[in-house]
Amino acid sequence: MISAKLAGALILALPALAIAWAAFRRRLPLFWFAAALILVATGYLVATGAADDIARSLVPGLLAPAAAPA
Repeated sequence: MISAKLAGALILALPALAIAWAAFRRRLPLFWFAAALILVATGYLVATGAADDIARSLVPGLLAPAAAPA
C-alpha cells in the first residue's frame, strides 16, 4: 500500500507540474522556476499534514490506514 503522505504529494504535484510543462515548455527557465515553487508548496502541504487529508478524501480505498500511536 502507498502511504497517504506520498499519495497526497503525488496528487498535488504531478498535475501541477504537467500544467507548468504545457504552459512553459518553450521557456525552460520559467518552467524550472514554476517547478521549484510547486515542489516547495507541495513540501509545505506534506509537512503540515494537508496532503494526507487530500489523499484520504480523494482515494479512501487505496490507502493504508494510519498507524495508531503506541
